[in-house]
Amino acid sequence: MRQSSAMRRIYGAAAAVLLLLLAACATPQGGTGPEPSGPDAKNARIRLELAEGYYQRGQPEVALGEVDKALDMAPGYVAAYNVKGLIQMSLGQSDQAEASFRKALDLAPDNGDTLHNYGWFLCSRARYADSFTMFERALKAPGYRSVERTELALGVCQLRAGKVAGAEATLRRGFAIDPANPALATNLALALYRQHKAKDALFYIRRVNVAATANAQSLWLGVLIARSAGDTQDQAQWSATLTQRFPNSREAIAVQQGHFDDSGLVP
Repeated sequence: MRQSSAMRRIYGAAAAVLLLLLAACATPQGGTGPEPSGPDAKNARIRLELAEGYYQRGQPEVALGEVDKALDMAPGYVAAYNVKGLIQMSLGQSDQAEASFRKALDLAPDNGDTLHNYGWFLCSRARYADSFTMFERALKAPGYRSVERTELALGVCQLRAGKVAGAEATLRRGFAIDPANPALATNLALALYRQHKAKDALFYIRRVNVAATANAQSLWLGVLIARSAGDTQDQAQWSATLTQRFPNSREAIAVQQGHFDDSGLVP
């Protein structure tokens, strides 16, 4: 089944990634997998689309009910199990979400989207070694087309696990594929900053902060990187932009008060 724009939005909403205070959006997708078959296949697809609509309107419990109806009609519907797992994640139903992802993998062991989603679930549970395995399997899955998305998620999880050098290598691979992706650039800048490579980090955070994608978190990271690199011009510019555009943010207040070592904000 081809993904509709509505489908892509629900997957992004269900599992947007936040690395510390950096808006690093990895957007897991339910994927395709084997098509539902049988006389009720069309109705199963309709039920799944209804589930997506309910979820987008903030009715996850109703959405789950529609997913279950789709699975009653088509028990082997891999995309439905993926959507179910993502919704259950958003509801904090960890055991149920894991069961949904495992069922999807039982049905299609090499489905890259399922491997990605399950990897992100494991990362969110701080089961880092297992999450790395799933992401690597996704990257090797035949026909998988969202490599940069998985490189981003893997890099974010490596940062969370303290594997900063590995994260840098992973995020560089993702950036080489999608250099316009602000999440990849921001997290690569963070990985470099954590390794005291501030001048290298400036190149990547500039790409984010000179564009409309700049937000309070990326500007704050830029201020810290520029300060570490001794770049007073960028530090002053991003500090001014931060206080002008996001005056009520914690980051703007920290800049105004000179609290550059705030333990709640330092990445």
